[in-house]
Amino acid sequence: MTKRFTKRLGTICLWLLVGALAASWALTAEGEKEKEKEKAAANPNHPPGFVKPEPNAVIQLWPGDAPGLVPGGKAETFVNERYANVSVPQLFVYLPPKEKASGTALVICAGGGYGHLSMCLHVENVVKLLHDQGIAVFGLKYRTRYGANDVAADALADGKRAVRIVRSRAAEWGIDPHRIGIQGYSAGANLALNLAGHFDDGDPKAADAIERVSCRPDFCAMMCLWPNERTIADYPLSKNSPPTFFAHAKDDTIAPISFAREADEKLRGLGVPTEMFVIESGGHGAFHCGMVDGPGARWPESLLPWLEKIKMWRRLPPTP
Repeated sequence: MTKRFTKRLGTICLWLLVGALAASWALTAEGEKEKEKEKAAANPNHPPGFVKPEPNAVIQLWPGDAPGLVPGGKAETFVNERYANVSVPQLFVYLPPKEKASGTALVICAGGGYGHLSMCLHVENVVKLLHDQGIAVFGLKYRTRYGANDVAADALADGKRAVRIVRSRAAEWGIDPHRIGIQGYSAGANLALNLAGHFDDGDPKAADAIERVSCRPDFCAMMCLWPNERTIADYPLSKNSPPTFFAHAKDDTIAPISFAREADEKLRGLGVPTEMFVIESGGHGAFHCGMVDGPGARWPESLLPWLEKIKMWRRLPPTP
């Protein structure tokens, strides 16, 4: 009787110990999750472990005042890592290590409804990721609404100028002048769409050497394409528009997927190569690398093979 009781007591103690350990492990795991949440709450603009990339150069886009400058505008601000009231556009140059350079360049236009620029989310957070693939990054700080300016026209002019600058200095920066793309998020994607229908070969008679260079992007990547209260008929796309990659969530209520589908259909009808990366959910922030879970944050896994297919990017050889 005593032996049986002792054995049973030992079994009960063992199970109690196992239960206590399991509870402890669960609490530890839950604590780690809470710590991650606290980190994210402490820095909502960057993923854990983020190291801010330092640009190789910051270039003023235009000599003197930008064209069409409206006097009396609001002063530029930088709040929560968002630029607003931008009237002096700049280009942030981030070059990959020379041994990694693939020759491909990407001019990135952050989103913000033409009222501000979330370069923290859309440029800084992807610099390392793109550098690891040998892609040079150019963060375009284009003009936003700062007063009575025509913001869409200003942003388009800045997009054109940025592509011309990158192409004019391609040899200096180790870039193939025929592999320069533009990527935009939301309003930045609207800028890219606008440029896809309004590019030119440059003005050979221009006094400014940069203005003699073509501003046609060699490819576009439009993330959460925002219509800016226009229809696709308002964008004069043509058979010469650049090959375009679209990324969109079906549940995006700010930039409905129907507009991106119309743009895709119009380009395909013109014979322009396109690729549509669609996810079920995630909303307007579905493609923020390192900031969200889900397939949208892995958009490079869809973009890069497509760029390789259209010969706009070459895969780096494996490290021995």
